[in-house]
Amino acid sequence: MRHSLRLHPDAEGDLDALFEEDEDAYAAIVAFIEEAQASQVMLERMTSAEYEDKIHTPGFDIKRWQALWRTVPLWRIRLFGVPGKAASRRIVYTFHPGEGKFYILGVIPRDFDYEPSHPLSKRIIRACEDIGVS
Repeated sequence: MRHSLRLHPDAEGDLDALFEEDEDAYAAIVAFIEEAQASQVMLERMTSAEYEDKIHTPGFDIKRWQALWRTVPLWRIRLFGVPGKAASRRIVYTFHPGEGKFYILGVIPRDFDYEPSHPLSKRIIRACEDIGVS
């Protein structure tokens, strides 16, 4: 099955806000997303519990969002060697197995509180519900 990658409107809003703050960071994250969209190998690795890629530029690692994992299948990507605020952002996503689609739900600050009660966590949980993943 071929997988695909989509941006949730909330993630598009996060990217728009990042563009206003740091165009280079925005460009680096968008370039990574476009590369992932074009690579079945990268997409298949995006369901790994722990994965680190030092081959691609930028490099990246993948981890589960542990605080929510038992109720919502979420992962985050951290990029290495990217400019400006891109290094301080995490790409949060989920996978819809019935559709074979990954959905980027947010491009969020690294230092936000990952607890389920945080407003940003609640926004991401609602986005999962919107697309039928929970």
